[in-house]
Amino acid sequence: MALIAILSLLAPIPRVLAAAVDANADTMLTYETIEPARIQLGETAEIRVTTFYGYLKSVPLPSVPGLKFEFAGRSEGLDYINGKAVPSTFIQIRVTPTFTGVFTIPGLTPGAKSLGLEVVTANEPNPYAFRNPTLPKPKPVAPAPVPKGIQLKAGGAAFVQLVIPKRAIYVGESVPIDIEVGIRPGIVTSFNGPPTLSNSEFTLNDLSRQPIRRQQGIEGNPFEILTWHTILAAVKPGDFSLSVEAPLSVRDAQSVEDSDIAARLGWPFAQIMYNKKPPRDVKVPSPASDLKVSPLPPGQPEGFSGAVGDFQVTSDISPANAAVGEPQTLRLHISGAGNFDRVNSSLLNHLDHWKTYPVKSAFTARNALGYSGEKVFEQPLIAETPGEQFIPALDFSFFNPRSQEYERVSTQPIKVTIAASLDAMGRNPGGAPTGLSVQGLRPDHPSPPRSEVSDLRPLYFQAWFSAIPTMLALLLAGSWFAVRPAAVRGTSKAAQRALVGLEAAARSGDSSAFFELARQALLQAFTARWHISAEQITGAELKARLGSTGENIERLFALADEAKYSGYQPEAGDFQRWSALVYSQLTKAGN
Repeated sequence: MALIAILSLLAPIPRVLAAAVDANADTMLTYETIEPARIQLGETAEIRVTTFYGYLKSVPLPSVPGLKFEFAGRSEGLDYINGKAVPSTFIQIRVTPTFTGVFTIPGLTPGAKSLGLEVVTANEPNPYAFRNPTLPKPKPVAPAPVPKGIQLKAGGAAFVQLVIPKRAIYVGESVPIDIEVGIRPGIVTSFNGPPTLSNSEFTLNDLSRQPIRRQQGIEGNPFEILTWHTILAAVKPGDFSLSVEAPLSVRDAQSVEDSDIAARLGWPFAQIMYNKKPPRDVKVPSPASDLKVSPLPPGQPEGFSGAVGDFQVTSDISPANAAVGEPQTLRLHISGAGNFDRVNSSLLNHLDHWKTYPVKSAFTARNALGYSGEKVFEQPLIAETPGEQFIPALDFSFFNPRSQEYERVSTQPIKVTIAASLDAMGRNPGGAPTGLSVQGLRPDHPSPPRSEVSDLRPLYFQAWFSAIPTMLALLLAGSWFAVRPAAVRGTSKAAQRALVGLEAAARSGDSSAFFELARQALLQAFTARWHISAEQITGAELKARLGSTGENIERLFALADEAKYSGYQPEAGDFQRWSALVYSQLTKAGN
């Protein structure tokens, strides 16, 4: 009987409209529909505003959180009501949802009733799909008591529950929590935003992602349960009472009997029973939960950055072997679970016989919350002396809430073999510079005469000395130009021009111009040699084609940006080393 009574509410709609059309043949009438009334996230619905006996120029677009409205078109025609052709115009409005939920769309024309739209997740089946002329039977709901800790609000139409740890937490600690919102479809018409905390001493991570949805029977009524898994963090110590609240739009029940029938039948029948009253906006709170936040204990170790959790560390360097002046990358891997936003490391601020550069970091999450994962710190290093070198152990300190103590973990030292500089010039096979005196008992080698020093500047900064590499390069380029084919001569000229430009930038100490010129010269050479665009020359491409040399060139490209934006200033020896690398690539033939 109840089902027949509900379905009978749908029948008078055409008769009432037909009567109104017959009685108002000279008066413009409008009515609004939405099809379909239930869609999946990613689909669109259409509102149709139909006008009889007149022309409706436009309608205002409504504003409903979670829905986007846009005009889809206008058309004219005839609508047949009780066998009578009635002139009609139609305005179509496309509705696109941005998140799931049950929405109420206010009427667009004076006197029009609101429309209902339900949006479900893409993988959620549509139980109200019309696969045959008859409506599917509503799923039976087994009577079940209200679960422990849940308090029904808004006339029994909704509840909010906060699930937090029962133990005390520490300032800065990231704690996984759950927020559950339960609604009775058809009575709760829309969500007006994500759940929010009632206490400003705590923070939640982003709640914009879709919650997990499931169905549950409570006291014989069907409820839709939405669960957010998120991270809670406290900003100061103390004893707190914590709760969350969800903003909803809820229709008032006409009677206890109507409320029970509507809840059992579900959407869209519940909407029909409750459309006598407009929905009201309410904020449904969760029961308060007590939470103690403890301060971090005293005695913080050196280098502690505020990391709270359980972490492990490892380190590596690549390439494992290099030559003096070749850049290498030291990496520190910190993995585990905790507040990775406070995980930090400066790696090596200073290391004898090495040049150190600024550290960069990147985080990779292992779960959707970002509570578990790995953070990798990278630091470029350049060895200044050959031989067997050791990268010392790297330390990381954090507070472990399980042991309630500060812990310090360390990596293993790394052994690195550094060869002599590949671009060292003017050295004999024994390693001693030619043309310079070698100290020792050499009776057949007279000591050079002592002379007065008139200039305290290093030789490579004096004008007469800086001209020597340029002259040698010009002589070399000239000889190559004379003996090489015409196709290669052009490359030699380009190499020579680049080398002269690099030499001039090095003499003036203009690191930004030096590295930018080096980068552009190499990019032009590689695009011509490999027949690819400059955008395709990535770090991976350089390593694949040039091996360890590609890593050096990748480092040179990085220094170009560093010199441009952070004022990096290399030493005179660095200018010479990078010039030799660029020249060797510009004069290299083939792949």
